[in-house]
Amino acid sequence: MNHADFDACDLQRLRHAVNYAHHASITSLDVLLPPWIPGDLKRAIRSECAVSHCGTLLFPPTEEAALAHFRRNGWKASAPIPSVLVKRRLTERYGLPGDTTVLVTRVRPASGPEVEVFLFPKSCPRYTEDIAEEERIHGFENHVGLFMGRARGDSLRYLADRLEVDGELVYEGSAHNPHENTTMVYFAPGARVAAARRRFPRWEVQCPGDLTAVVKDRPVRAVALAEAYEALRVNSRRPEPPRVGSRPRLAAPLG
Repeated sequence: MNHADFDACDLQRLRHAVNYAHHASITSLDVLLPPWIPGDLKRAIRSECAVSHCGTLLFPPTEEAALAHFRRNGWKASAPIPSVLVKRRLTERYGLPGDTTVLVTRVRPASGPEVEVFLFPKSCPRYTEDIAEEERIHGFENHVGLFMGRARGDSLRYLADRLEVDGELVYEGSAHNPHENTTMVYFAPGARVAAARRRFPRWEVQCPGDLTAVVKDRPVRAVALAEAYEALRVNSRRPEPPRVGSRPRLAAPLG
């Protein structure tokens, strides 16, 4: 990879995302899903969903620099569009104003799921090094995306219920992105299971069309969500254990 357009830390995080996308492309969904999810729920997810991508947030100098980096590496990248949900999460987390620039593109470096790359360019007046450091340390936007191609109101509601009750995940919001006409529903691991460290700990269920009416009344359990993120913070501060047989250049996925 060319190192000119990303900080070394972001370049490594991009490698992790590329590696995980490859890992997901050759791993059954039953194995890819967290081990605490019951078998019948895994089967229900498998019948409705397919892994579509993994996602990460990066901080290039500019949008153009990021796209130039992808081109030099021979990666196909979609035209960046404004992010809705990740921008909302960042503005809430750091008190940023509504004119903050957060973009999203999909890159495909190899066969398998795409890598969804959110871009908070340093050229944005709202960017600060403190924000970038916090996000890099904790990887709050790292997630695995499940695409629910035949989603209906009842099937999405059922899956969201099961993920919260039996999957020990915590619902943390949804949004419709009109730029690609998809609905995103995000989940974080509950505090108990968040102790099992995973590089891509959060899950997104993505559906075609606008299904936000289905989940608009679903409560965000603020206390449970705060506890979940505190567990993720603790995990990110722990040294990463050595991986037996891993190659030094491309870190093995944590799962």
